[in-house]
Amino acid sequence: MTIRLRIPADAGPDDRIFCDDCGEFLGTWDDLLTDFERQGGQDGVFRLDKGRIKRIE
Repeated sequence: MTIRLRIPADAGPDDRIFCDDCGEFLGTWDDLLTDFERQGGQDGVFRLDKGRIKRIE
């Protein structure tokens, strides 16, 4: 499963981030980064790469 994020090139902590496929609001950039780190960051079950969150199987 891959979630594609619509992230502005100069995203700041309060920028609103949306799903690039369906347009759903996912949270602020700060919220998403905090949640990503809480789940293990790059060493967890997900990878954040070029605006895509990929689940590592």
